[in-house]
Amino acid sequence: MFGRPFTHTYMISFMTTMRRLPRGTVLIWLAATILAGLLAPPAWAQGAADPEQLKAKAFEALRAGKFEISSDYLAQAAAVSRDPTVEKLAAWIRQFEQQRQVFVSERNREFEKAASEARLLAGRNKETHAIESAARAYLLAADKEAFRREPWLAQLLADAKRLAEQYEKDEQWLKSLRIYSQLSTIEPEVPQWKEKLKTSTRRIRLLAMYVPDELKRIQDADAREREEVEALLNPATRPATRPAPDEEAENQNRIKWQDLLRDVNMDMLRAALPQAYANYYNRITYSKLMIGGLQGLRVLATTPGLQKAFPDLAARERRSQFIGGLDALIERVRESSKDDLQMAFGILNDVEKLNAATVNLPHQVIVSEFADGAFGTLDTFTSIIWPSDWEEFQKTTKGEFSGVGIQIQTDDAGNLKVVSPLEDTPAYRAGIKPEYIITHINGRSARWMNINQAVKLITGPPGTTVRLTIRDTAGNVRDYELVRETIKVASVKGWLHKPGGGWEFVIDPDQKIGYVRLTNFTRSTAKELAAAVAQMNEAGVRGLILDLRYNPGGLLNIAIEVVDRFIPPGLDIVSTKPNRPDSPHRETTTRAGTQHVPFVEKVRLPLVVLVNQYSASASEIVSGALKDHKRAIVVGERTFGKGSVQMLYPLGERQANPEAVLKLTTSHYYLPSGRCIHREENSKEWGVEPDVVIEMTPEQMRTAIDARQRFDVLRDAADDAGADKPRKNPLECDPQLAAALLIMRFQLAGAPLQPAEHALKW
Repeated sequence: MFGRPFTHTYMISFMTTMRRLPRGTVLIWLAATILAGLLAPPAWAQGAADPEQLKAKAFEALRAGKFEISSDYLAQAAAVSRDPTVEKLAAWIRQFEQQRQVFVSERNREFEKAASEARLLAGRNKETHAIESAARAYLLAADKEAFRREPWLAQLLADAKRLAEQYEKDEQWLKSLRIYSQLSTIEPEVPQWKEKLKTSTRRIRLLAMYVPDELKRIQDADAREREEVEALLNPATRPATRPAPDEEAENQNRIKWQDLLRDVNMDMLRAALPQAYANYYNRITYSKLMIGGLQGLRVLATTPGLQKAFPDLAARERRSQFIGGLDALIERVRESSKDDLQMAFGILNDVEKLNAATVNLPHQVIVSEFADGAFGTLDTFTSIIWPSDWEEFQKTTKGEFSGVGIQIQTDDAGNLKVVSPLEDTPAYRAGIKPEYIITHINGRSARWMNINQAVKLITGPPGTTVRLTIRDTAGNVRDYELVRETIKVASVKGWLHKPGGGWEFVIDPDQKIGYVRLTNFTRSTAKELAAAVAQMNEAGVRGLILDLRYNPGGLLNIAIEVVDRFIPPGLDIVSTKPNRPDSPHRETTTRAGTQHVPFVEKVRLPLVVLVNQYSASASEIVSGALKDHKRAIVVGERTFGKGSVQMLYPLGERQANPEAVLKLTTSHYYLPSGRCIHREENSKEWGVEPDVVIEMTPEQMRTAIDARQRFDVLRDAADDAGADKPRKNPLECDPQLAAALLIMRFQLAGAPLQPAEHALKW
């Protein structure tokens, strides 16, 4: 009965038969039948199960990242075939699946905690902070759309939107910024939140630059409110201690806006406008630039608190005249039939006259804020690098500097966040980790500090000291006294630092699987990689895992050379092209073979590439090209989406040694498949999508990085032998790496995870 359709006719026949049998016989028959049904194999495996078919289904499920289904099929195949190889595959994936379930449980716990915190805070009228927990829960949710439909979240979103509008009216920009930042996370399809976030961010940046004391007052009030929130969430935990502010040191280290804008003049802006108009990757208009610049000045004039730096803004009538004049100029640009450089220069002249007749803002402030608004309408990577920043910018392109070895970025809330410490540097050795927040540099508040300002304070001559005040992810704050040194970072790392020096590149000695991490693409990367491959060849490595996670990019020609080492000559690697037919920049395509990698040095080993959301630029070119040519299986999460090309245009008379430059996006990178890497503001497709998606929570990433750092510590033989506690194996806490190793083991065992028709011809 368990194998045929259960129809109405069959049911009548069945009941008639049952009535003709003695009652005891019926019960015995039913028990035997039910037991047989329970012990029977599932419907897909009934009959003479074909191990080859089961294996084929298992491999198909594995390619799709359906590990549980793949494990079930392989268990069946192993039971039927008794093949030692199949049994080994089944054991490997069973072990991985058990580990994966632990990772899933961890993610679920993190989700429940974030959602619970959001509900608690919302119930205590702390909606501004509740929306932060809700955004964290949204990112952790298995079904994000279902989560957004939760009634409590819908109510919280409605309350948060109402509050954000009220905060804007009350000129509480820090609170409005926090809400719009989280709304853009939970509702990324709504462009309104990103636009409002930009405006709130601009106002906070203005306070940070021109009246930092006013911003500090706002931040202190915000910190007190955050302490109340922490007390609600963790009533049994003592508040984290914060070092007493050293106001004298903060004032001494403060960078004045006059120093940041020294030597800024209108001629630089006038020179930048035609360069942007002619060379930007997309067709733009002077009108767009002018309206953006005028609106930037309008935001400046309507941000309370700035009158402390610019007293004439406190004169209501003159400020109103200035704002009214800006509005009239905006309307004039919109209605003008002309869109040329003459019109643009006319607007700039009228802005200068309007300013002189009303609020009399410093000349360099007018130029800087107009430029920020104008080029802010294009993309986040286009801007003018002013004289005070140009020297620091040049340092970042040399590949060598003196500092503490730390990568930083600013987030939407104005925090100076650690992206990653560079390995084998003072910051790395001190235990500074990603996601930590730098609150002060030498006593100076780092909130809303731009990157170039921060770099200028952190770097310095070798042997000198810098003090970083840092808040970790648990909320604890401490000072780090770091001695600067010349940073020369090896870009190629292995699995384990050998006692006494050197790297062990073999991650699986039994299966002879190699492991290489590229931390960035520098002048020496290709040579370092060649040496690592030679070492692995001597060890008899049969397959390679290439880890590009947390790799921010680097030199394009080096990334091309890395790809060239793994694919046959003649194949496309990357293309660059603008998005306008009249661009002076032509479409270019670079193919394998152009980097002169000897054919005998080509690496033909099976390849798995690891990426995550912090893999950017050159690392996206490498992983994308290898994926498109089916040369590698890519594992992890979608990459960052930084696929734009910037060129520098000197501003001023000294072309060879300019005082300032325009950094302008002139084209985008395209993969061999034609996919654009770059993430536009409302893009739904960007970066490199992994073949096998393995997500990690922020907490899992921190745990994996901590384990990775312990493996990276360089010890001598005596220290290694006498280590007081064992190092945790990253494979135990890194689901992406564990998945990559599983896939490589399957490939080496003969599993056809890459279809034969896509095999490259060498």
